Amino acid sequence: MAERLADKIERLIAAAERAHAERLALHEQVEALTNENRDLRRVIEHSHARVEELAGQLRRLEDEAAETQRED
Repeated sequence: MAERLADKIERLIAAAERAHAERLALHEQVEALTNENRDLRRVIEHSHARVEELAGQLRRLEDEAAETQRED
């Protein structure tokens, strides 16, 4: 009976160690995904700003083209 109890305790300890290792691995994944998400948000914000900048340039060029056509 003591041997069976010792076996159960060993299995419980092993299961707890596996669960702890899985928890650590998941925590590392969450941290990596959080960093990746932050980087992607920065890229998106930069891209959005660049699109707005290019749209402004396009509007100015269109205005200049329309002005040139009116002058001709």
